[in-house]
Amino acid sequence: MIKGTQTSNLDSSHVCILDRHAWYQPTIESKALARVGATIEVSWANQANQPDQVLAGRIDDPVQCEFMSRITSAFVPPSITNEQRVIEMAQNADGILVVRADITARVMDALPRLKVVGRYGIGLDNIDTEAAAQRGIAVVYAPGFCAREVADHTLSMLLACSRKLFKLNSAMHNNYWARDTASPMSALYSQTMGLIGFGQIGRETARRALAFGLRIIVHDPILSVEDAKNANVELVSMERLLSESDFISIHAPLNSQTHHLISSAQLALMKPTAYLINTSRGPHIDEVALVKALQAGKIAGAALDVFEKEPLPSTSALLDFDNVILTPHIAGLSDESQMELRNTVATAMADVLSGTWPKGPELFSPLDDIGRARTTARFQHGPI
Repeated sequence: MIKGTQTSNLDSSHVCILDRHAWYQPTIESKALARVGATIEVSWANQANQPDQVLAGRIDDPVQCEFMSRITSAFVPPSITNEQRVIEMAQNADGILVVRADITARVMDALPRLKVVGRYGIGLDNIDTEAAAQRGIAVVYAPGFCAREVADHTLSMLLACSRKLFKLNSAMHNNYWARDTASPMSALYSQTMGLIGFGQIGRETARRALAFGLRIIVHDPILSVEDAKNANVELVSMERLLSESDFISIHAPLNSQTHHLISSAQLALMKPTAYLINTSRGPHIDEVALVKALQAGKIAGAALDVFEKEPLPSTSALLDFDNVILTPHIAGLSDESQMELRNTVATAMADVLSGTWPKGPELFSPLDDIGRARTTARFQHGPI
């Protein structure tokens, strides 16, 4: 329990979901937050002159509405849910739940009641966590909630590339018996998969890939040689990973060091028979450089679930290649993962609003004594 937390504050706690479509039903969140007496609203549902992106998501059938809310990651783009709109929608919020909208220092300063930010996801690149800690605002999220789904999707992409499924399927739909187009086709057990990043998703991916007989090499600056050995993978330099891998899959957090982690220089090191897979974050890859590499035949192809700009623009050159698999940022989706995500974040938020701290890894910030003291002061006295 946070020392000095006022239990009377619980009755007035108010939580806003910022960038889900207006039809989104917060039944799971409502249940988790009920124990602390918090009210919850889907902010866009109460806005006048709603953008087309919000209106397009409306579903009137309550059964379909709730089913869709479990499995979809539909959201209003950050360009529409901008700083000013967030401030307007969350003015009376003690907690905000967010997908992609940027939660900046300016937003935090403009929300005098804000105590906790919850992000529906694994990464926190759209939240200024340092500013949150400085202001005593807790940040909660769901690390690893969809690790198995993303690993499954990654392996699905790898198998599709390895077995040339995109070419064969297209040829068959065009009434062409395309066995000759499958060559060359190397056996998986003769090939190497390189994983950039070896957190929970990377480890889940490695377990699946090892079952297919792939050799697994990993580049991760915080992984030890011993831990790599225990996981039956080999720790290597970035240069070795790029030059030796037949499939390269990215599973790293997005930050200033990993933005455009793969660009012209890295693509030039890859085998001309290699495939690049990204189910992590779009900005990890310099898409202009990737398009040039594909056009020049410097790599065999790519499989992408995430992009520098989402939704992927209809003018993107990536749409022109028959050796590129594209999916709409759905690697982490399943009915189960979405319910887990929503419950995990809402439960962690309820813990913070009740004056306790989440017992698992859901609390990202503040973690130190100073940050906790600031959060306690914010509960007791308001903005600090």
